Amino acid sequence: MSTEEPRTESTPPRNEAAPQAIAAASRLGWPMVVRGILGVAFGIVTVFWPRDAVNPAQLSLPTDVVDHLAIGYLILFALALVFQAVRSPLNVRTAIFGQAVIAIPAIVFLFLADQPAELRAALSIWALLHGALEFWAHRQLRSQPMASDFLIASGVHVLLGIILVFGDGMEALSILGFTGAATLIAGVIFIIGGYSRLSKGRQLAKRGALPEEIDTPAEAAEPADAAPSGAADAADDTNSSDAAGPTGTATVESTESTGSAGEADRTADPESPDDPDSDTPVKKEP
Repeated sequence: MSTEEPRTESTPPRNEAAPQAIAAASRLGWPMVVRGILGVAFGIVTVFWPRDAVNPAQLSLPTDVVDHLAIGYLILFALALVFQAVRSPLNVRTAIFGQAVIAIPAIVFLFLADQPAELRAALSIWALLHGALEFWAHRQLRSQPMASDFLIASGVHVLLGIILVFGDGMEALSILGFTGAATLIAGVIFIIGGYSRLSKGRQLAKRGALPEEIDTPAEAAEPADAAPSGAADAADDTNSSDAAGPTGTATVESTESTGSAGEADRTADPESPDDPDSDTPVKKEP
């Protein structure tokens, strides 16, 4: 019988995010929490708006009231986006600032909306554009942990835009309810994601592994771009020295061969008696 013990292969450890990536993600913690609280507050007010069948007045809501509620939310939401953009890496600031910018025409259209169809058009276009920019932000933040929060928020807003586009018979209260439900879902996701980022950042700080300076991907790419150029310069210098090396060797060899040839000529040709510079006496025949 074999007495060999069965071999057990060790399970490879899970790949943990780099401290720099966790630190960059933790900077987005508070902006995400602020966005989440704002979305949850707006969602609770709109989703749980009193709808009592006994009181028919509660089953319909004037368009002006919905306009004012949506305008107030978008103004605060745009300010929260600016706060998030300031604390975001450089490669994602364009997407975040873009989300704040598209809220401005939405606010203008809501001021001009008098009918539920106009209200639906303004909110649907805003939701679709916001979802597209949120997806762009997710693409830029894929290297960070928990980047899927932005992907989920993107899907929620795109779904809201699609529902509003095809909701031809929606009244103002229904439009407000669907918009509040979308912001409520996205708000919960952002609160959880922001708190998780802050917790990971605190754990990293306790271990003393929190980097003092957080380089953005664009700044981190500059040394990498400088290294190949330095290597190229060194390679050019090496090629120049290599090219000069064979030339110098050939020159030395040609000089040595010329000297050797001269010595061979002097050895092969003895001094001629007829040479005036020669010391050999001239022998005359009688």
